[in-house]
Amino acid sequence: MASVFQLNFRNRTIKLTENLSKADSKIDCVLLTSLPNLKYYLNYPGISFERFCCGLISIETQKTALVMPKLDEGKSAQSSAENIFPWTDSQGYEGAFGDALKSIGTKSTNFGCEDWITLYLMESVRKVKHRARFQSISTTISDQRLIKSSEEIDSIRGSTSKLGKGYKLIPEILNERRTEIETSFEIKRALTNLGETEIDFCGVQSGPNSAIPHSLTSNRLLRSGDMVVVDISCTDESGYYADFTRTYSIGRASELQKKVYDVVKEAQSMGVMTSRPNILAKAVDGVTRTVIEKAGYGEYFVHRTGHGLGLEVHEAPWISASNSTRLRSGMIFTIEPGIYLPGKFGVRIEDNLVLSRSGNENLTHVSHDLTEI
Repeated sequence: MASVFQLNFRNRTIKLTENLSKADSKIDCVLLTSLPNLKYYLNYPGISFERFCCGLISIETQKTALVMPKLDEGKSAQSSAENIFPWTDSQGYEGAFGDALKSIGTKSTNFGCEDWITLYLMESVRKVKHRARFQSISTTISDQRLIKSSEEIDSIRGSTSKLGKGYKLIPEILNERRTEIETSFEIKRALTNLGETEIDFCGVQSGPNSAIPHSLTSNRLLRSGDMVVVDISCTDESGYYADFTRTYSIGRASELQKKVYDVVKEAQSMGVMTSRPNILAKAVDGVTRTVIEKAGYGEYFVHRTGHGLGLEVHEAPWISASNSTRLRSGMIFTIEPGIYLPGKFGVRIEDNLVLSRSGNENLTHVSHDLTEI
């Protein structure tokens, strides 16, 4: 099995270099610094914090190397990089970085990098390559990662299955004796017991806080009459994300709360049904937005309809009004419209979809009906 995955990573780096060569860029070497791309191309899961760490791929030779702090060397055991160059705090990274460049057969001063490379990392490279120049290759990387392999789809299916089991326990956890923070803690504990490795986010937003989509989970006590938005993103050992949202009511929901919930439920259902190959991403956003606008709540739907899922919880494709990307089989993304009434309450429902040749598979096996606690 290891050799199959080794070949998979090798094929990814070859495809990247070929795509960059076709683009007729002046890039000699790919410089990877973000955790998702180090995982995707070199199967390296390390987080080096403030210390210098990078992956290197030569455009000409297609050879790969990895530079990381010595204290993280153990994380490189499964890496597909052909050569590993650890460095210690007393030595500094410069010698290891220089040796890594030599090992892949490049004297590069033209590096292809991700948009989010830090100034610190660029200046660190220039200490070794004084005339180093940097060119963004984020679009090329994003395009390659858009279509998931069968292994990636299976990984996300595994993460979503565990998260779905966790959501079925949430009604037992929500009650008026707990704060948002305490509720979030209990949900995380349940998910950990189910085997979720990393719980990236577990937002619990109640009452007026539920009307603020990115409200911080607080010490507010859940109260009768509250709508409660629970948004969770997490991975299992694969590192691939699941991301669900459901909205609950503490006690019986009011007529207004039921009305808003039903509008969001209809919009979300229409978004799911519309999602299929050859449809534009903005068309899916348009369908969900039209339902909400016709109900008179258009100004309260303040975000895009969805986003891609993979090694990042938010990645392409963006299901937004401005995105003309044509959806294709193998893409995985969320559908999550919402309505947020300031000072009152909010409602959001979120599913994870994988597109197939004929339509989509909804990976979120959790009821869409309003649960009254």
